[in-house]
Amino acid sequence: MLSDERRQEMADWICREGKADIAELAAYFGVSGETVRRDLAQIADGTRIRKVHGGAIAVRQPVRDESYAERRTHNQLPKQKIGAYAVRFLEDNDVIAVDSGTNAESFAQAIYRIRNLKVITGSIPVALILARKIAAGDFTGSVILLSGTVNPETQTVTGVLTLSQMQSLRVDKAFLAATAVDASGLMTWQEQDGLLTGAFLQQADRAYLLAESEKFGRQSFCHVAGFRELNDVVTDSRNPIPEEIRSAICAAGAALHVVPVPATGAGEGGGACREP
Repeated sequence: MLSDERRQEMADWICREGKADIAELAAYFGVSGETVRRDLAQIADGTRIRKVHGGAIAVRQPVRDESYAERRTHNQLPKQKIGAYAVRFLEDNDVIAVDSGTNAESFAQAIYRIRNLKVITGSIPVALILARKIAAGDFTGSVILLSGTVNPETQTVTGVLTLSQMQSLRVDKAFLAATAVDASGLMTWQEQDGLLTGAFLQQADRAYLLAESEKFGRQSFCHVAGFRELNDVVTDSRNPIPEEIRSAICAAGAALHVVPVPATGAGEGGGACREP
C-alpha cells in the first residue's frame, strides 16, 4: 500500500470511529509505531483530525440547523410517530407550551379529541396548524401566539418581549425541541430559540423532549438544559441511542420512550428506562 493511500485510510478510520491509537493503527497497517506517528502528523489538520498523546481523535463540528424547508421534508415518518406518541401525555383542560420546529409541528398535527386545551407557542406554523384544527373541530380550546421579533426563515418569534411574556405565564406541560442531544442534555443552534425553550421549561410543571434518534450523540451551539429538568424524552427507533445518553437520562430520573419506526438501516426496539 502506498503511503498516501495508507494515510487516507487512517483519516477515514479516525473520522468514522472518532479516535484511533498508534498501536492499533500500526498492527492494522503492518507498519511501525514511528511510521504511524509520521502519518498522523501529516493528516492532523486541527479542524478534522487532531493528534493527541498515543494517537489521534476526530474533531466533531457543532451541528448547524439545515434550512427549515429542508428539515420539513427530512425524517417525516419518525417525526409523525413521535408526535402521535407524545399526544398521549395530554389531558383535558391542560395549559401547554409548544416549542418551534418540525417535531413541534408534527406534535400539533397529532392533537385530537382534547377538550379545553390552551396552547402557548412562539411558532407561527404551530399556531396556524392548531387554529385550523380547532376550526375543524379536532379539539377544543385556544391558542396564544407570543409576540416578538419574527425570524423570517423559521417563522418563529423571539427576543426580550417574547421572553418577558412567557415568564409571566405558567403551564402544566412543555413540549420541547432540540437540534442535538448528548449526555449533558439538549442543545439548539440558534441562541434565541434556546432561550425561549429554556423559558418554556422553567414555567412548566412537566417537560417533554421530542427529538429524532439521529440527533442523539451530536452537539450544537447552545446548551439549553440537562435531563434532570425533563420528565420524559420521546424519540424513535431508527438509530441506537448511545449508552452514555441512556444512562444519563435514567440517572436523572427521566423516562426514555423509543417509538418503533420501520428502519432504513439497523435500529432498536421501543422501551423505557422506567415506567412513565
